[in-house]
Amino acid sequence: MASILGSFTTGQRRQLVDEVIQRLRERIASGGFPVGAKLPSEPLLMEQFGVGRSTIREAVRVLAHAGLLDVRQGDGTYVRAARGEASLSHRLREAITDEVREVRRALELENGRLAAIRRDDDDLALMATLLAKREEARTRRDSGALVEADVAFHVAIATATKNTLLADIYTDFADVLQTSLSDYATFSDTQAALHRHLLDAIVRRDPDAAASATDQLLERAGSAG
Repeated sequence: MASILGSFTTGQRRQLVDEVIQRLRERIASGGFPVGAKLPSEPLLMEQFGVGRSTIREAVRVLAHAGLLDVRQGDGTYVRAARGEASLSHRLREAITDEVREVRRALELENGRLAAIRRDDDDLALMATLLAKREEARTRRDSGALVEADVAFHVAIATATKNTLLADIYTDFADVLQTSLSDYATFSDTQAALHRHLLDAIVRRDPDAAASATDQLLERAGSAG
């Protein structure tokens, strides 16, 4: 199969992932990878699709969520079904930007409010650690590490709500969000200060202040966290 790298620039990882997902779906639907068959190894898939290991892994993860693939640790990845239910991850990938922004706003505002009310000491310790990692990455101007720590911080807030369904929904959402944010990391002092304000509000058990800090973060972030 011809490499698809030529159609994409380095900064378009999300497009690469989506392209590989579509190609894999087509191979599965056509019987090229029949139900019950084991997928080729990662190196072979990388060669076939002309992409890196992280792109293959993300595409496989999405299709596993969709019910098409079964990832067996230490064994390999098998085709589970020719067609799968549209997972939240896949639905988010197909959503328009405004829809994603609105869903993110609704989730993060409620996460901040509930976390401020229900968090415990372990939650606070984890959030503080992740925020410190975000600041270290910002100091190093390491965009990848910054986005990873940023998303993990917001997932920790979702976990602190003690609403397991809300936390699961946000975690699934954040997996896709992290990919889309990879090209939009911000090293801004204002964003860093607002993250500190958000944590402080949660520490003080002030849901209104947590929602306000979250609102300001989202207003200034655009596409970033």
